[in-house]
Amino acid sequence: MPKLLKEAHQVKEALEKIGDGLPDAISADVMATKINALEAKVREIDSVNADKTRLVNEKGELAEDLSDYIVRSRSTVKGVFGADSTEYDMVGGTRASERKKGKRKEDEEA
Repeated sequence: MPKLLKEAHQVKEALEKIGDGLPDAISADVMATKINALEAKVREIDSVNADKTRLVNEKGELAEDLSDYIVRSRSTVKGVFGADSTEYDMVGGTRASERKKGKRKEDEEA
């Protein structure tokens, strides 16, 4: 886009120097209007993109906070009611009695 705007500004300056002799539809004023419209839209898009970036960052922070709160909640329920409690299972924890038992090295070598 900057290349297009640079080119448009060069053509506008040339049209200002040429002055008369061109059809009314081709003028520095018309070029300036079109340049201003595009530059305004670019600024609007830049603003929207900045807002989007800010909102995405805020969403990430809120999601991280919620995730941390879930972990703290589970840990608290586990600490209060125990690792094998129904309450721990209710908040999404895996009860100790439901965990797979690890294999011992002697069993694997045999």
